[in-house]
Amino acid sequence: MKTLDRMVKMISIAIGILVVSIAFLSPLNASSKFTKESGKKCLDCHSKVPKKAEKELYLTELGKKFKENGNKLPEQKK
Repeated sequence: MKTLDRMVKMISIAIGILVVSIAFLSPLNASSKFTKESGKKCLDCHSKVPKKAEKELYLTELGKKFKENGNKLPEQKK
């Protein structure tokens, strides 16, 4: 019985780790979808396009304003 309990616990832990890993590895909202919707290029907001697993975003001034504005383009002054 102890072996069965230990096995269930190990499987539960493995599934939990898998779920968390998938959540962190899934792509963020910054994607080609944004470029299609806004007409902006990646390098308008990034000085260097970050790799998938990189935490550094390499933001330009526009990218910083975009992030501060809740991931929405700041209104353009006319």
